[in-house]
Amino acid sequence: MRMPKPAWVLVLLSLVVKGPAPAQAQAPAPNLDSVPASESKEAAALIDRAATALAGGKGPADILTDPAFMDAHQWTRFRKLIATYSTGSRTAIVTPSEPGPPLHVTGSVKKADGSPLAGALVYVYQTSSEGWYSAKAPHISGMGGDTDHARLFGYMTSDARGEFEFRTIHPKGYPGSDLPAHIHIQVTPAGGSHATLVSEILFDDDPRLTPPVAERSRREGFRICHVHVAEDGGLKVRAEFTVP
Repeated sequence: MRMPKPAWVLVLLSLVVKGPAPAQAQAPAPNLDSVPASESKEAAALIDRAATALAGGKGPADILTDPAFMDAHQWTRFRKLIATYSTGSRTAIVTPSEPGPPLHVTGSVKKADGSPLAGALVYVYQTSSEGWYSAKAPHISGMGGDTDHARLFGYMTSDARGEFEFRTIHPKGYPGSDLPAHIHIQVTPAGGSHATLVSEILFDDDPRLTPPVAERSRREGFRICHVHVAEDGGLKVRAEFTVP
């Protein structure tokens, strides 16, 4: 009489005949993150905490470099708070744990006659070290999505000499693109209602910055900055702009 095969033998025979089950394919990351809608209860509470901290003497850099407030960065009310309290010419826009080479940017804004543009609101925003504006995707959908909701951003007010500076990380170009890495910059003169300068900071160490791309970038008014290695091992660039 034929004895029934043990269960483990049946499983083994099944694998031999059918082969192992195919690995579960991972869904690719979406290319677009959605523009935030109305504030959730949690977001509203976090932004209120930021408002209280700023009113109590914390500086915008303290808030922008605090991981506890990172989830608030995408919200319009939070960004307006940061802009309102950014009366100094220096800031920092990344937390200590943000991946990427540390970068120190110094710059100046001048009038067409060469005199300093003091008291101007300087807005910067950029991608991460993987080329993403959002924490979830490379770009943020909707009108002005990247401009108005980028995770890494900051504001400064130019000093009496037109100077400003901020600490960040070296950004990376968009994935799946040949565009070089850059930091967006917008300058609104004191008392103005809109930016009169919209430009970009680019880096001469970027392999994507080919001669034709560099030439086109200069024609568009972008600044190609030489990347220095600072004494602390971080990177440093300087960018100078003339505001029409």
